[in-house]
Amino acid sequence: MLRLLKENRPLQRIGALGIGLLAALCGGTAMVLDRLHGETVTEAMLGLRTLNASLAEQTARTIEGIDLTVSGIAEQLPLENRRSPEAFSQLRTDRQVYEILKAKASSLPQMEALSLIAADGTLVNFTRQFPAPVLDLSQRDYYLALKDADPGRAYLSRPTQSLVTREWTLYIARRVNDPDGRLVGLVVGVIRLSYFEQFYRSLHVTPGSGFSLWWRDGMLLARFPPTPDKIGTLATDPIIDSQLSQSGTAATTLKNSIDGADRILSVQQLRNYPLVVAVSRTRGEILARWESQAVVIAAAGLVSAVALALMLWAMARQFLAYETANRALGERRQAVEARDEAEEHVRQLQKMEALGQLTGGVAHDFNNLLQAVRSSLHMLEAGGELRGAESRRALEVASQAVDRGATLTQHLLAFARRQRLAPAPVDLGAQVLGMATLLERTLGGAIRIRIDRDADVPPALVDPHQFDIALLNLAINARDAMPDGGTLTIAVTNLRVGMACEETSPALEPGSYVAVTVRDSGAGMSPDVLARACEPFFTTKPVGQGSGLGLSMVHGLTAQSGGGIRLESHPGLGTAVTLYLPHAPVESPAESKVAVPGGPAASTGTEPLPVPSAALRILLVEDDALVRMANAAVLDEAGLMVSEAASGEEALALLETDEGIGVLVTDFAMPGMTGADLTRLVRRHRPGLPVLIVTGYAEKAVLQDLGREPGIRILSKPIPPSALIGHIMTALRDPRAAMGADIGS
Repeated sequence: MLRLLKENRPLQRIGALGIGLLAALCGGTAMVLDRLHGETVTEAMLGLRTLNASLAEQTARTIEGIDLTVSGIAEQLPLENRRSPEAFSQLRTDRQVYEILKAKASSLPQMEALSLIAADGTLVNFTRQFPAPVLDLSQRDYYLALKDADPGRAYLSRPTQSLVTREWTLYIARRVNDPDGRLVGLVVGVIRLSYFEQFYRSLHVTPGSGFSLWWRDGMLLARFPPTPDKIGTLATDPIIDSQLSQSGTAATTLKNSIDGADRILSVQQLRNYPLVVAVSRTRGEILARWESQAVVIAAAGLVSAVALALMLWAMARQFLAYETANRALGERRQAVEARDEAEEHVRQLQKMEALGQLTGGVAHDFNNLLQAVRSSLHMLEAGGELRGAESRRALEVASQAVDRGATLTQHLLAFARRQRLAPAPVDLGAQVLGMATLLERTLGGAIRIRIDRDADVPPALVDPHQFDIALLNLAINARDAMPDGGTLTIAVTNLRVGMACEETSPALEPGSYVAVTVRDSGAGMSPDVLARACEPFFTTKPVGQGSGLGLSMVHGLTAQSGGGIRLESHPGLGTAVTLYLPHAPVESPAESKVAVPGGPAASTGTEPLPVPSAALRILLVEDDALVRMANAAVLDEAGLMVSEAASGEEALALLETDEGIGVLVTDFAMPGMTGADLTRLVRRHRPGLPVLIVTGYAEKAVLQDLGREPGIRILSKPIPPSALIGHIMTALRDPRAAMGADIGS
């Protein structure tokens, strides 16, 4: 065989081809395995970074919740106790302050305790014991950091292990100053670090995952799976420290992590705090799927290599048989020259037969090789590893579909007249002029925009934001009708309808209206298209270029606003769409002096708002602690006395015992008793009490009915603080003025 390989050139070429195929097969298998390995690690790292960012944000919000609580207490302490260190120390015997601190501490699961510390570092009030024990905390780092200067923000202390419970804790401290800015005391919140371990334990995570919280210098504060003996120890890594210093995030592979496992790690530093959140998974769990695929691919490659080697062996055997036959025939030709012609004929027959067998064998073996490769590729496709780009494209298409679905929902609500509008007096001439720049950018340079408006057109009553969307929809329709350019004319006039106008949809009642006409010089519409133009989902645009809801939304807006829409179009002459909108009610001179956007009258600055007496307070009912604290702080800053309640039941108890409450501000959606239920119960006993119901839900019949009652007003979240204060001031000045549904707070 070796001698033939050295002497036979065709056999040498086939051997070289076989070796090249084997090398290509092995190299391709190795490349596929390496690429799959890299994709697996990259995908896992991307997932760890995403989860890490989410946990870092959650951890920051958890600490900010305590920060807000501490800041709120510092700002809400009675003014007389903040005038001097001696007055602050008198809070030691204030049972009410102790109860308030205890309630605040129990409202946040991550908070261990709250305490007040005097200017000399002694403990004044403490949620764990009343009266507070005599303790000197003047050597604590937060006291030393805040006693001489006010940084203007809360101070987060280094981790400390409790001498009593042996638990690791953090302290958030905020300085309390007298009117001259001198220190009178501190408000300190204690963060229980074991809370984070319990939170990590509650997460539904993949096997091999690990979550941990660290101080910026590498001290471990909390971890799951737990490692109790490692808490409080330092485990620094130069690579992680360098990456954190540059970008606030880090990603690396630790051969020997804190639990001894080989892990892939993602680290992110919290905003505003010297804390770091880490998320990791063991390499074994990450590469488990890749290893199973690698076994299959390697096995397929091995089978293919063996098949190719057998094919080469068969080819060599065929050539060996061929050469042996030729050699035998040559020897016989030397012996019997008389049979040269016959032997030559036999030799040719044997040669053709050998070539036929060789061709059939090569074809069969190569088909086997191709089948093995095809099977391997099918297994990869079934595993989904080769469709990453398609999957990412599918996610992009799905995201675009969500955005389009949201727009379609908004248009459908408008057509069905179920959209919650915020109508207000609007100068439509000025509104159209304000849209001119946006329309020019949207329509392009080929379309000229002309705006005509009559003088002395009174304000119309319409939602300005929805009017802008309607005008933009009409302008885009006009642009599509003028592909070669043209003129778009927008006219604002005052029209009077003397009798019921049947040409509009819906038909208009007699009266005066503000008319906005949008006219293009495009192709126009045929009568059958014009008859269906306002039908939802009807469109003449190509598939994917229009939802068919633009004119439907405009029709719904005008109908819900108490007006109508009129369409005029002729083929070749363009289209004109006229919106009829009702006049805004005429305000009295006294009312025109004040205005809160989307709400009741508020002071312009020339007339100060009435400040209620100290005995008259606002009862703020909100089950979300952060929202309640934020709103209470806003009202307190405005000079209003605020009482807080976290539920309807708690609010009822306060109202029964406190006659000094002058306004009830309540959330609508709360566990158990809703704001509507609370309002009904309160009005039975105190029918004259003004009530403001704040809701983030869509308009409901129950709220509409309540909004018609005197002294009750429905407000929509999110409501600007100035508007909320304006509503409350109006209710305090004239309880019957706080009546009706909110028009756009």
